[in-house]
Amino acid sequence: MTNGVLNEVTPEGGWNGPAKPRLQPLELNEISMPKRILMEVMVSVGTANCTNLYRTMFRNFRLYFPFARLNAKMMPGGELTRRQTEIAVLRVGWKTRSRYEWGQHVDIGLRIGLTASDILRISQGPDAAGWDECEGAIVRAVDELLDSNVISDATWQVLGRYFNARLMIELILLIGSYTALAGALNSVGVELEDEVAEIMARTSIQGER
Repeated sequence: MTNGVLNEVTPEGGWNGPAKPRLQPLELNEISMPKRILMEVMVSVGTANCTNLYRTMFRNFRLYFPFARLNAKMMPGGELTRRQTEIAVLRVGWKTRSRYEWGQHVDIGLRIGLTASDILRISQGPDAAGWDECEGAIVRAVDELLDSNVISDATWQVLGRYFNARLMIELILLIGSYTALAGALNSVGVELEDEVAEIMARTSIQGER
């Protein structure tokens, strides 16, 4: 795999979700002008080209908008480093087999400084060669929370060497929030934007400099 390697790698069992979207994104004429303006602002000031997400989740604006505001306090506005945040979110996307979440955060991760090799390592898990102690523990914490709903004593001890209580809580809530979002994305069947899919299709290890 030398060309478009991030497009070719897929989780065991493939990506999760229905064969076709169960809820279609709202057409622009179905969205009120104030909400349309808000959506445009969210796209322009945010870190993701995620119009399909917004236009779908705006079907329940009352719940989705507060959820999105909470999420923004963790990504991109959290106190963990942007690299740490994206490692955690990408691992959630991989473990939940959410192509939309994975693809969006491949794009975001590359833009904040992750390399294609970093992202491939995320797909390989906490025991992959190349992790430092802290980043490997972040990946392991995601796996443990998704597999057993608790971070083990050993992983907690490692994370505690790098994070204070405030950051530990942020990491746990970040993982939980993106796990919930991945479930919604997979169940509803939100489709990845063509522009983001193209980024994965053309990103290869050979292209790194």
